[in-house]
Amino acid sequence: MKTIIAILVFTLFTTTSYSGENTGSLNMSCQDFSSSDVEILVQPYLDEMLHTALIMQAQSSNYSTSAAASQAMDKSLPDVVKRILQSIIKANC
Repeated sequence: MKTIIAILVFTLFTTTSYSGENTGSLNMSCQDFSSSDVEILVQPYLDEMLHTALIMQAQSSNYSTSAAASQAMDKSLPDVVKRILQSIIKANC
């Protein structure tokens, strides 16, 4: 979990640094993120109601990471977070 968070932080800073130049999709695999990682990624940006809904859905059975990313997608998220979520959705985990 600590490794994933470290990779996520590195990805966020790297992507933010080059966001004006790099608008392509990220190559994510299903092993890169879990639904709990999606929760951690978007938690600072979502209001309490959306965050609670995301947590409640994640606790249900057979909740996929891409479904969590789809639900977490919100217009208030920074572009770098949206790119990460879109890559998770594209990976269809």
